[in-house]
Amino acid sequence: MILKRLLGEIMVDLGFITRDQLGQALERQRELYRQRSVSEGTDRVMLVSESRAARDMERIPVLGVILNYMGFATLEQVEIALKKQEQMTEVYRRLDSEKLGIAIETSSVANSTLNLSEVLSIIMKYVDKVTGSAASTLMLLDDKSGELVFSVPTGPMAQSLRDIRIPPGKGIAGWVAQRGKPLIIPNAQDDPRFYPEIDRISGLETKSILCVPLKSKTKLIGVIEAINKADGGSFTEEDAYLLSIFSANAALAIENARLYTELKQSKEDELEVQKKLHEYEKFRALGQMAAGVAHDFNNLLMNIQGNTSLMLLEMDKSDPNYERLKSIEKSVFRGAEVNKKLLGFARGGKYEVKTTDLDRIVEKSSRMFGRSKEGLRIHTTYQENMWKVEADQGQIEHVLLNLYMNAWQAMPGGGDLYIETKNIDLDEEFVRSYKTTPGPYVMVSVRDTGIGMDEATQKRVFDPFFTTKEIARGTGLGLASAYGIVRNHRGIITLESRKGEGTTFKVFLPASKKEAASEMDDSNKTIDGRRTVLLVDDEDIIVDVGRQMLERMGFRVLVAMNGREAIETYNNSKDQIDLVVLDMIMPDMNGGEVFDRIRRINPEAKVLLSSGYSLDGQASEVLKKGCSGFIQKPFGIQDLDQKIREIFGQPST
Repeated sequence: MILKRLLGEIMVDLGFITRDQLGQALERQRELYRQRSVSEGTDRVMLVSESRAARDMERIPVLGVILNYMGFATLEQVEIALKKQEQMTEVYRRLDSEKLGIAIETSSVANSTLNLSEVLSIIMKYVDKVTGSAASTLMLLDDKSGELVFSVPTGPMAQSLRDIRIPPGKGIAGWVAQRGKPLIIPNAQDDPRFYPEIDRISGLETKSILCVPLKSKTKLIGVIEAINKADGGSFTEEDAYLLSIFSANAALAIENARLYTELKQSKEDELEVQKKLHEYEKFRALGQMAAGVAHDFNNLLMNIQGNTSLMLLEMDKSDPNYERLKSIEKSVFRGAEVNKKLLGFARGGKYEVKTTDLDRIVEKSSRMFGRSKEGLRIHTTYQENMWKVEADQGQIEHVLLNLYMNAWQAMPGGGDLYIETKNIDLDEEFVRSYKTTPGPYVMVSVRDTGIGMDEATQKRVFDPFFTTKEIARGTGLGLASAYGIVRNHRGIITLESRKGEGTTFKVFLPASKKEAASEMDDSNKTIDGRRTVLLVDDEDIIVDVGRQMLERMGFRVLVAMNGREAIETYNNSKDQIDLVVLDMIMPDMNGGEVFDRIRRINPEAKVLLSSGYSLDGQASEVLKKGCSGFIQKPFGIQDLDQKIREIFGQPST
């Protein structure tokens, strides 16, 4: 109870000792109680004997003896404090047993729940009974601002006072909070410390006040203030003691509830992080599977695309099979687009990464999309001095167009699409569950005024093949692909939505300090003479159609079916080979290793990297080493011709 530490507290309140000196004395007392040996016992007896030599101290407790022995207090000061304690003890004996019972009972009830709002409600339910007050309030200390916040007011004007803040040191409550001492004010209106603003807000006339600090151990967490005696009188010392007992137990209950709430929130945050990490691992596993399927499918499409483009070159448009072949070519193109979405979901969406101005991509993509959609009003807001990003422009356009399309489909009757770009710094707490790094990012926000999503839809919106559209009207790969592309750019994509209130997607991409890449004009360069190409691929069908396309373009073609054969062929014919078309994925030696070996033979060798995967991982590293270009399977003869012309600097025909 409160009297267990009363002597030391009284001496601090009287100004005889400092709180630091009291702490030292209490620590010395604990040391003495812990000592059990004869020699230490002798020292303890000597300590008491020496103190008693100055004066008879039979009635002075050990703490008083220690304070005197350590030179912190005189015996006269200890005597004064003891008399003050006796007066308090006498008042304590006379306390109203019913009110004391209420204080103790309330403490027990308050500690029976760990819900903070319930604890506060229980505490304030009995304050008026304990003190006989007409109104009261519990104010909690805002650690950041130092303000006292009306958390649980009672009385006739309670609602008008909820969440009112008292500036640090203002009013009776502020005085008590700063000094940590109880205070009784018989006539509040005459006291210069009174804060009249509260009466103005509540319309209540404050006559008398009893205010006590709420302390958890030595830390102040707030105050409890009783206002106006119900019988019209003034608050007494007995009221102050009762409320102090009540306050000490209330503070314990509040801290228990607060610690439980923090622990619960921490656990919930941890579970949320684990959930996101689990989803991340699920997406990663699905992505690996999707990438493998897409790679094999692209090789099949490559054979169809290559042969179709060769036949179309040799066929007159009047031929009845010409349109059939064009239809096959269109189907291959659509299949390749679906495959790109699969690769996007598989976090394989980066092709040619350059330092890019995101505002320019947003402006171009939104303008193009808005032209084709009636009833859609697009509003754009751009941040000045936008940071640049390292990104594949085509793939970021793909992400944005998918977000625009999702928004448009959510507004069947038309609506508003708000697009905003912004520089932003993401902290450690925000990025932790996304397994990326904090720092400067560029944000693109896409917000619609559509039908919104329920929680079940939000949980699955990035899942591959999930769609809310009718069967055969969508693949369900659009947002899954967008998710994969953003993640592959080391970015974050988030979703906020509520049924009937629209949806907001936010894309965060890491900012770059580099300047945006400028376009090079190579239109004046030409290719002279016949050239030789080394075609390297482990798939027979790719080698077959690839050779035919290159020969149709006028090249002499050498073929290698694996990495070791490619190195041997290049080493033997390095003076004749002008270009290597190199497959990235091969069983014995991958394209990256072959590239390194070829460059050791000829540091100036031109290499066009080819893959059924996208430009990611090792392929991206090969390009950074100086590889001449990258081409994605499936490709036709026109695509291959354009890439090779870019490498040799000849304009497209």
